[in-house]
Amino acid sequence: MRNKPYAVLTGDLVKSSRMSPAQSTSAMECLRQLAKEFESVYPDSTIGQLDTFRHDSWQWLLAKPELALRAAVFMRTGLRSLSDRNVKFDTRVAIGTGTVETETIVEHRISDSRGSAFTRSGKALDAMKKYSRLAYAAESDIAAERWLAGGLVPLLDCVVTVWTPIEARAVHGALRGWTQEETAERWPILSKTGERRTRQAVRDSLRRAHWNTVQEALEFAEEKIKASYEAYYEK
Repeated sequence: MRNKPYAVLTGDLVKSSRMSPAQSTSAMECLRQLAKEFESVYPDSTIGQLDTFRHDSWQWLLAKPELALRAAVFMRTGLRSLSDRNVKFDTRVAIGTGTVETETIVEHRISDSRGSAFTRSGKALDAMKKYSRLAYAAESDIAAERWLAGGLVPLLDCVVTVWTPIEARAVHGALRGWTQEETAERWPILSKTGERRTRQAVRDSLRRAHWNTVQEALEFAEEKIKASYEAYYEK
């Protein structure tokens, strides 16, 4: 394979100006930890470390572009799980795919790297509509990505954005590969009762989030993107 595709995820915190310094710091640390968790669940999927800059922005390089959409949902659900009555955490995520100049990759400072994937991702974040939280900048010659950018991603964004923190936590557990029992066991203790959520509660949350449908959509997209990139780069 002469060239290798990458995906770049560029994001920023939603309504960070309304957060206290402690809240924004906590959110950014959460994103850094989530990137490490994603790599542990999907080995060899990332390159270097998630890079943060300013007080609310971040960038992340994936070696497996077919996992970019799953990674975006992983980050959003993990962060949104921290929301409470005082603050609503979320992040915008713009995915850009394409080539990256390998010799410019700085693993400890990803934002200093160069390539078309970085350009697409950054421009997609800048062009994101006011109420959008997820965008996909497709490589023009990859047909699977064109329908993803123009169809599936906007619909998925609408679904994820209306998830409650409880539903986001349940989905995040599923993305981690946990069973419903394992997700329930890891759930923070409920302050009013001193108990944890039950497996039934997790299952109900996944049902309300339409997780089965979302999972099928992610798997379908990953299959099509991987096949399209393999065919394109092996020409």
